[in-house]
Amino acid sequence: MIHFITTAEHAYTLKGIRKSPYRTFDVTGRSYDWLFRQSTISTGACVFTDLDRLRYFELAEAATVCRRLREAGVRVFNDPARVLLRYDLLSRLRALGINDYRVYPAAQRPRPERFPVFLKCEEGHSQHFFDVLEDQSALDACLDKLRDEGVPLTRVLVTEFANTPLRDGVYRRHTIYRVGSAMLPGNTVLEDSPFVKYGRRGLATDAEFEEIIAEMAANPHAELLRPAFEAAGVDYGRADFGFRDGRLAVYEINTNPSIGLKAGARHADFNAAVDRGMRAFIEALGGVAGPRIRARIAPSRWHAARLRPVFGLRLPQP
Repeated sequence: MIHFITTAEHAYTLKGIRKSPYRTFDVTGRSYDWLFRQSTISTGACVFTDLDRLRYFELAEAATVCRRLREAGVRVFNDPARVLLRYDLLSRLRALGINDYRVYPAAQRPRPERFPVFLKCEEGHSQHFFDVLEDQSALDACLDKLRDEGVPLTRVLVTEFANTPLRDGVYRRHTIYRVGSAMLPGNTVLEDSPFVKYGRRGLATDAEFEEIIAEMAANPHAELLRPAFEAAGVDYGRADFGFRDGRLAVYEINTNPSIGLKAGARHADFNAAVDRGMRAFIEALGGVAGPRIRARIAPSRWHAARLRPVFGLRLPQP
């Protein structure tokens, strides 16, 4: 049995694992509020996800539960006390020389060393800002406009853009998964936007499909990305990355990636390669669970008080 712990509204990411025809092990998805209300849990492994979506006291409680599970002998992935979130991760990767681009808090009104830049929220994985800003005056004007429109700059990051187009107007994003010690290639996607996320069907040429298939078979970036996962403290997740003039650029490491059941592209060999990749992913996941252990996690009374609704609150009379 493997327990995945997610925020309640993001458990949908586990659909591909639950419905995989290759799965031969038990898996369940539970929310953090569920976890924090348990006195014991019976499992062979526990994967903490969505850490960037937790409030600080939830993150601290998750770290406490993680230690109690580990002390009981349960295999634990993504220690909440060690996983680096977006700003700290990207800053750390820059300091280690893994990335060569910089990231800045927007609220500090930065003066980036390199342009173009773009804005992104520190939390979550959606792209809320869609302008590529070419110089300092464009950045200053954008930040002024957002502030005047009532958009808080707190938790917004200014990031130096680092993705060389594959061809005119077409950008590429690579992915790789980590499951324990296994580094497993995901499929590259292409999009006619600098902010590549899901890819756009019909954009890849046959030659580009063949290149992606060969890359997935060779998995040439595995050891290049392993230090990034180690620096992030992530044992289970997916790294999204690209290249700027041939130099690696890690964009994020998602601890709760969606796992697809099939690619559905027009290229049959590409679909087969994605299927092989998903099979390898499920097999690696099945290998991380140890025997079931019933662990006492003794939830924090302080945390339970934060969860409990308060009725009949009396305000002091004037």
